[in-house]
Amino acid sequence: MSVPLDNLYHWVESLLPDPAVLYVFRPHGSKNISDCEWLNDYDVDTVWKMPAIILHDQEPLDWNFYKHPGQYLAHLKKRKYILPLYNLLFRYFINFNLKSLIISTLSGMYDQVILVHSEKNSPDLEQYQQNEFICVYYWAHAIIARDWYRFAKHDTRLNTVTKPHNKFLIYCRDWSHRREYRLKFLELLVKNNLLQDSQTSVMHTNSKGVHFSQYQFENSAFELHNPELIDCVPLNTFSSSASADYDYIDFVNTQISMVLETVFDGDRIHLTEKTFRPIACGHPFILAAGAGALEYIKSYGFKTFAPWIDESYDLEIDSVQRLEKIIQAMKKIQCLQDRELEDFLHQVKSIAEFNKKHFFSDEFFNQVQDELKNNLSLAHEQVKKSRGRHYLEIIKLSKKYKLVDQMFQRQEKTQFVRQLRRSYLNAPSNPQADQSL
Repeated sequence: MSVPLDNLYHWVESLLPDPAVLYVFRPHGSKNISDCEWLNDYDVDTVWKMPAIILHDQEPLDWNFYKHPGQYLAHLKKRKYILPLYNLLFRYFINFNLKSLIISTLSGMYDQVILVHSEKNSPDLEQYQQNEFICVYYWAHAIIARDWYRFAKHDTRLNTVTKPHNKFLIYCRDWSHRREYRLKFLELLVKNNLLQDSQTSVMHTNSKGVHFSQYQFENSAFELHNPELIDCVPLNTFSSSASADYDYIDFVNTQISMVLETVFDGDRIHLTEKTFRPIACGHPFILAAGAGALEYIKSYGFKTFAPWIDESYDLEIDSVQRLEKIIQAMKKIQCLQDRELEDFLHQVKSIAEFNKKHFFSDEFFNQVQDELKNNLSLAHEQVKKSRGRHYLEIIKLSKKYKLVDQMFQRQEKTQFVRQLRRSYLNAPSNPQADQSL
């Protein structure tokens, strides 16, 4: 994205109760450990005194992605760490997932790390919570979307009275990894004769260079029964940055947005700017996301469209059946005609206008901001109770064996490694320490 997300992170920093070291991924959108760095140029003489905060609010959490040693080796090489201390620590800090960033740079004296995220009902989130990460939730994309779509609040073109060319507006670009369900959705769309009433397109070759006919599904339940149906869907040539903007013509020429979120499979809820774009533009929507996503939205003061739209799909845990229920909801809308259609559009448009007003309101912004501020405050109180154990042990042993001066013998190295391991294994905050040495 070309949008300066550092502005968002400086806003997060402004809500902190006390100073902290913030880690961000640059370029934005990357998930690689080697691309995670300090938000600011912190004073290296005082940085060790402050809690560490990893800002992982843009992408879904992925515990297993950070279990591979190669990630951390690339991080060391990029930072050009050559002291023996870092080489010795390598076998240890690769065991602590994202917390390894802080251990490897000795930039925090606390054993616990604050992880800022933006998802609910996540098995990966549970993994972090069980391994002594203090997880801080806020709806990051709500703040981002208010910035990206701010002109929609005043855009009178969105109020243009015209006869829409299509019933459904469906943005569907990439379909790799977590988005693979979108291929199944498009197959069902074509199979149920809904494509003729939809404005949509798709990449026939995904961002990894794989054609949909050759794609190996991670979830076999999404495998295509009739892959040739995808050929009927027009080719998409938009860039990934297109989601940071809106095209008013798309919204005045369609009746309902069919939102295909990044995360759909299972009941993990991670709602992005994709959900907020129709809300900002005053457009009714159906939401393909984790089970319970509509209830999640309502908890922030928004309204959904039942009974005018059958939203029973939101309660369906099985992912394929949820897709099928969404298709059936679309079929019901497709069949509406004349006065029945007029009444339907009047009702859902009224709800959409309410949602747009609420989205740009101070009430909604303050709810998101206060939630983050309170969660950060609680996290700061908790992290300071874990002060010092591993940091001080590392410093003590490194001085004892003169590792900073690169003056050590093989026997001293062995003693250092053994004592460091003993310290880690005895600490409940590091249950996955390497026991192989």
